[in-house]
Amino acid sequence: MKKTIVSALMMLGLIGGTSAHAAVTLYTSQADYLAAVGATSTYIDFAGSPAVTVGGGSFSPAITFGTCDLGLASCSSSVFHNSDGITDTGGVAAPNFVAAVGGYFSNPVHAFGFNYISGGMGAIELNGSTIVPVGSSASGFVGIVSTDPIDGFVGLNYIFPSTGGRDRYFIDDFYINAVPEPGEWAMLLAGLTLLGFRMARIRG
Repeated sequence: MKKTIVSALMMLGLIGGTSAHAAVTLYTSQADYLAAVGATSTYIDFAGSPAVTVGGGSFSPAITFGTCDLGLASCSSSVFHNSDGITDTGGVAAPNFVAAVGGYFSNPVHAFGFNYISGGMGAIELNGSTIVPVGSSASGFVGIVSTDPIDGFVGLNYIFPSTGGRDRYFIDDFYINAVPEPGEWAMLLAGLTLLGFRMARIRG
């Protein structure tokens, strides 16, 4: 019993120490991502092909999507909705006038994922600072799980080596998932530790 209590306390200390060093896990398999995270709190499939520019907050109250020319701080609140997905409305900073797609979450999240189609994504920018390389020149999936809360993201375009131009992509099947926050795990372990002490006193 003592070994169990000591182990729980050690785990509590480790979790308590992770807040200073965020850990980010990248998933490129949708199946693996969904198996690793909790229940889906928000799902958007962007169905339809209206071929119009729309407000990025019109799909869900959980997130506002936007066209981003130079990272998260540059995001507008509009995207182009077509072909069962969303893409950028254009960007002046790129040689070929292609921008990225990003989003601000209404409440910070710890896990989100999406499919990107018809183009490539080079990296994911989180909170305007953390860069997570993806390195794809083809359609794929990106899932992000972070120990620190995520306020916003940008899917940075794949860059063509021959021209330096950006590859345009569409986002589809967007997930926000309910991974427990580190604080919630710490509270759970603290409760288990107290329960262990109580059981030890009863048996003693």
